[in-house]
Amino acid sequence: MMELNADNIANLTQYLIREYYKLNTEPLFSVLAEDCVWLGPGNLLVFGAEEIKTQFKNGFIMPAFQMVNPHFYILETGSDSHIVVLGEYLLFSDENADLICASKQRITFCYRLEHDAYRLYHMHVSNEWNDLKEDELFPFEISTQTYHYVKKLLKETNDRKNKVIIQTPKSTYGIRSDSIIYIEAADKYSILHTVHQNIVIHKSIGYLASVLPDFFCRIHRSYLINCHHVSKVERYYVTLVTGETLPIPEKRYTEVYHNVMQAMQ
Repeated sequence: MMELNADNIANLTQYLIREYYKLNTEPLFSVLAEDCVWLGPGNLLVFGAEEIKTQFKNGFIMPAFQMVNPHFYILETGSDSHIVVLGEYLLFSDENADLICASKQRITFCYRLEHDAYRLYHMHVSNEWNDLKEDELFPFEISTQTYHYVKKLLKETNDRKNKVIIQTPKSTYGIRSDSIIYIEAADKYSILHTVHQNIVIHKSIGYLASVLPDFFCRIHRSYLINCHHVSKVERYYVTLVTGETLPIPEKRYTEVYHNVMQAMQ
């Protein structure tokens, strides 16, 4: 059993979650209180440590996932015998999986002191955006996102200084890079598909790739995508949060896969 205390409990909770998504349940199981309640995504509600363990008697029904940008906090409860840990992070499927899935997840873990050791008696796990199929413990395929989600994301990141200045012979554009969903090449012009509108400018897609932030990825000679707006990558397509799909050349799939993975981090 892991030794949890007030000083390490946030970091160890992060470790529990990280190991769980590496398909290793032992660290999590080792800290469960006998009457632990697991409230998970979809309709998942399980009572008792033994019943929680039973959920995995036939192994995992999901692929391994990697945790990105984890943030874990201790919520003050006013009691030394109770500790609440809040966490949020991004998950994406392991590079060996045939399909890349991404989801932003939040957790609330509640611990209480039992015989001089903290045990986990309540865990609540939720996904920010997804539609779970019946009896799923985790969304293997993330649902198509809408422009409403993109606008919400832009509102949350409104304080970022990410405006890109693009000058053409006739005009100067000041465009927020996070408002660009993807860019499409059109001969000597480029079409910027943004949250609000489509903009045609007299600049090559190669030039735009050189001035935009590194979370933009050239997946095809005709397409430059904002990886912050990627919902799913599979052979041989990228699905954006708008539901649009863009092609990936078969010969470049591995290269694009790794570039997207890196940009998502």
